[in-house]
Amino acid sequence: MTTRRLLLGLMGVLLLTVAVVRTRPSAAMDPNTQEFPVTGVLTAAPAEGRVMVSHDAIPGYMPAMTMPFAIAAGEPLPALAPGDRVRFVLRVSEAASAATRFEVVGHDAAVAQALRGAAPSRSRLRTGDALPEVSLVTEAGRPFTAADLRGQATALTFVFTRCPVPEFCPLMVKRFQQIQRELDADPALADARLLAVTLDPAFDTPPVLRAYAEAMRADPTRWQFVTGPPAQITSLTKAFAVHVERNGVLLDHTLATAVIGPDGRIEALWRGNGWSADEVVAALRTALSATE
Repeated sequence: MTTRRLLLGLMGVLLLTVAVVRTRPSAAMDPNTQEFPVTGVLTAAPAEGRVMVSHDAIPGYMPAMTMPFAIAAGEPLPALAPGDRVRFVLRVSEAASAATRFEVVGHDAAVAQALRGAAPSRSRLRTGDALPEVSLVTEAGRPFTAADLRGQATALTFVFTRCPVPEFCPLMVKRFQQIQRELDADPALADARLLAVTLDPAFDTPPVLRAYAEAMRADPTRWQFVTGPPAQITSLTKAFAVHVERNGVLLDHTLATAVIGPDGRIEALWRGNGWSADEVVAALRTALSATE
């Protein structure tokens, strides 16, 4: 009887151990994942796996700003509406971030009313439009204008070097790195170029951009970074309907990526980060073939 009880006890311990291992959160297996508590007000209902939140400062991560957060896959959400005050946990790894454990803690009727009365933003530039004239400077300190894009197909995107959110500038740079590799491997794309426009010209001076480009292994003969007077950068961001708002040393911004054809006109245009490197390469290929 004593032996039987001992065996049953050991079996129970074993089953409990297996259950603990199976139910342990996957985040605990990644020592590089950090978790930050976030509070804020929804400025738009969840859509396409994201939720827009005007959040308070996140200690140790970023200042207060308004930005979209990716919702963790399979995350059960409470009913969420613009104006809701929420709290949630932001998990950040080297590759991505995701919001989880949402709670509605109140509702701001004034914010909801203001959002209902806000006019929807519209893109100024569309496919087929000509790129506006700009006077910028490259990471090498050379002047750069729209004329420098003529005769080649160029993929253009917006970044800033201090961007901390994995799905924003770091993701744009990673995809451009992939595109650079694909362009280098295909002689038919010898006339394709990459261009990254800074959103933070006050900090991202040519020397800063040059160091950043080198760290990102950008080939200067293929991929340039440009900065310039704030008025010139603002003119370009407005043309692409890229919202930029300073929050302390960082920026709250949206995303836009485009392919400019050899004639200086927009071949393709993407909002947000839902595009792939293959799509951009295909658009570059189409833009170049149109001139043959």
